Amino acid sequence: MRKLLYMAGISLALGNMSPAQAMTVLELDEPRPVTEEAAEARQLGQAFLQTASEMWMLLSGVSCKQDADAAAARFSELVRITFELDNRLSSLPLIAPEAECVGMMDSVQLRILETMDDLHVEFLSICRARCYGSEPLVKAFEQAIELGMFAEEDRELLESPGAPLSEEEARAEIARLDRLEEPDKEVLQVLETVMDEEAASKAAVKLTSLSLQLKPLVPAADMEHREFAPEAAAAAQAVLAPLEPILWAIRSEIVRIAALPGYEAETYDDFSVALDLVFESLGATHTNLFDSVFDASFRTDLDNALRENSISSQ
Repeated sequence: MRKLLYMAGISLALGNMSPAQAMTVLELDEPRPVTEEAAEARQLGQAFLQTASEMWMLLSGVSCKQDADAAAARFSELVRITFELDNRLSSLPLIAPEAECVGMMDSVQLRILETMDDLHVEFLSICRARCYGSEPLVKAFEQAIELGMFAEEDRELLESPGAPLSEEEARAEIARLDRLEEPDKEVLQVLETVMDEEAASKAAVKLTSLSLQLKPLVPAADMEHREFAPEAAAAAQAVLAPLEPILWAIRSEIVRIAALPGYEAETYDDFSVALDLVFESLGATHTNLFDSVFDASFRTDLDNALRENSISSQ
């Protein structure tokens, strides 16, 4: 995962937008290209961005088998279009290095990367739900993976779930989840102290340490994405219940910090790097809850906070 807030700040400086906003864009705001190759690249880049954004919006509306069945054919069509656009972009000759052309293409590429990140979040979320039992969407997802649009390891999430955790495995997993509450609270407390760049510098050191504390709490590979047996479900829910509101509070603090005056400056870079480390650790340790809290709307909220920050600082 790229540096979450640091990279978002860079893309904001280049005019980055959320997928929903990208859907309405017909013209990018950078200077017009000065070569025929750059003009074609810009046109293809816009088409790629809008296609990926439509795909994101399509998947974000899938929440049941009926939705999944209805979305399968259009998703396959959008994958085909994206694949063709990617091939056409790849076949273009290198663009002459005029500064304005390079800046324009960098901006388009960053917008595409951000949109693809959000798309991948939705894709993984539906994979974990195994496409809500929709065989057409499973096949469409598998095709997208085969074309290289998503990682090969994502295919594992589409497979039938393994056997429920055994009694011994369930006890171990519940104990692991129970140990997450304390470091989660510490992460939240550290983020709550960040009001300016000085506090952010101090928080960076603490966040780096907390990311290391979380690493030993990552579940074993053979325990991931397996469900609890009915007899262990109540005990599991008891340890999961207090974790979810903490994660939501962490999400709110990240968005708040992104709106701090001057956040896009280099003085916050160390903090952003440390926050990204913690963010990755939270994702690895909270596989039961993470995607439902830090979903695609989180990236939109983050982009909006950064954009408002940029406007207010002008």
